[in-house]
Amino acid sequence: MTRLNNSHVIAYVNEISHIIGEIFVDDVSELPAPDGIDGYKLVQGSVAYVVHSGELYIMDSDGKWFSSDGEALPETQYADTL
Repeated sequence: MTRLNNSHVIAYVNEISHIIGEIFVDDVSELPAPDGIDGYKLVQGSVAYVVHSGELYIMDSDGKWFSSDGEALPETQYADTL
């Protein structure tokens, strides 16, 4: 399950809110792509906490998730649109 806990809107483009989001997911496989949450686009600085493993992921300016260890999550592992 993915939960958008908090967000800060930084822009509104073509009816899409560009946000810095705070996300909770059960598993790393549930991390969304930048446009993976309907009606929103996640941008640099978005943070995701993986509940089962305790890992923390942060989105870079290219829309890629990086673990707190600096490891990039392959984009092929991002969840489908939520």
